Amino acid sequence: MLILVVIALLLALVSLSWLKIYLKYQRTEDDDRLSLEIVFWRFFNYKIDIPIIMLKQKLTSVSLITRTELETGGIDSKELRGQSREYKVDSLRDIQHIIEHLPYLKMIIIDFSQFLRHLRLERFVWRIGIGTPDAAATGILSGIVWALMGNVTSFFYQQIAAGWAAPELKVEPNFKKEGFTTSLDCIFKIRVGNIMVTGLKLLKKKVLRRGVKNLGRTSD
Repeated sequence: MLILVVIALLLALVSLSWLKIYLKYQRTEDDDRLSLEIVFWRFFNYKIDIPIIMLKQKLTSVSLITRTELETGGIDSKELRGQSREYKVDSLRDIQHIIEHLPYLKMIIIDFSQFLRHLRLERFVWRIGIGTPDAAATGILSGIVWALMGNVTSFFYQQIAAGWAAPELKVEPNFKKEGFTTSLDCIFKIRVGNIMVTGLKLLKKKVLRRGVKNLGRTSD
C-alpha cells in the first residue's frame, strides 16, 4: 500500500512539474539553423539540432528532402557525415489518402488547440531583415512584413495561455544590400501533465480509428 502511495505522489509531482523548451531558428540567405532544447527540473537537459527540411515541388509530385549533418565539436569542427534522403509522393493516391484521414486530422487539431491553451510563453523575439535593389520598394515591403508579423503573432498569442511575456518584433530594412534574414528566439513552459493528457487523447483516437487488432499488429 505504501508503495502505491509513493508512486501516486511521484506521478503527481511529475505531472505538476514544468517542462521548459528553448526554440531557436535562424535563416541567413540559404543557411538555416534550427535548435531545440528541453529542460526538466534543471537537471535533465536534452538538446537537438533538427535537420534541414526542404520541400521541392514538381509538376506531378512533391518530394520531401531531408538533410542531416553530424559535426565534431570544437573550433576545428569537421563534417563527419552528410546524408540526403528523398521521399516522393504520388499525387493522386496520396490526395485520396489525405481526404480519408481528414476527420482524424480535424480531431488532432482540436486536441492540439487545447494543448496550446496550457502553453506559457516566457520569451518571444522575432526579427526579420529585408533588402532589395530599390530603396522605395524596401521601405514598402518592410511595412507589409511588419503588418504580417503583427497579425501572425497576434493570432498565435490568442491560442496560448494569457498573461506572460510580451512579444518583441523587429523589422530591419537594408537599403544597401539585397537579401532576407530572419531569427526566432522563444522559451515555452508546459506542465508534464498536460503533455501526458494530450498524448493519451491521441492514443485513444488512434486505437478507435485503427482498432485494437490493427494496433497489435503494428506493435509486433
